[in-house]
Amino acid sequence: MAIGAFIEGFNYVIRLVICIDATYLKVRTRGVLLVAVCKDGNEIIYSLAFGFANSECTESWTWFLKKIRKLIQYLNRVMLVSDRHNGIFNAMEAIFPDAAHGICAYHLA
Repeated sequence: MAIGAFIEGFNYVIRLVICIDATYLKVRTRGVLLVAVCKDGNEIIYSLAFGFANSECTESWTWFLKKIRKLIQYLNRVMLVSDRHNGIFNAMEAIFPDAAHGICAYHLA
């Protein structure tokens, strides 16, 4: 899910650095919540999109990143930051081959 106003804000105002990650849901349905966030000029977290999947795997991340790719106007200037999970890394290489890829400093430490 991505809200139209957030998409417009991202394409015109927000820094083109997207942080992606997932968290496991421990409720009755299980699965994972996939998220894509950025930061605005005031260092406030800016939600770009989120989605639900059965597991954190290459197929789930590929689906999610394909949806995000459709939202972005300036693909050549985007940077993706993640924890370099195998599923994320494989999907980023397939969907955003020309984008800069970074690793989260927290996860690196």
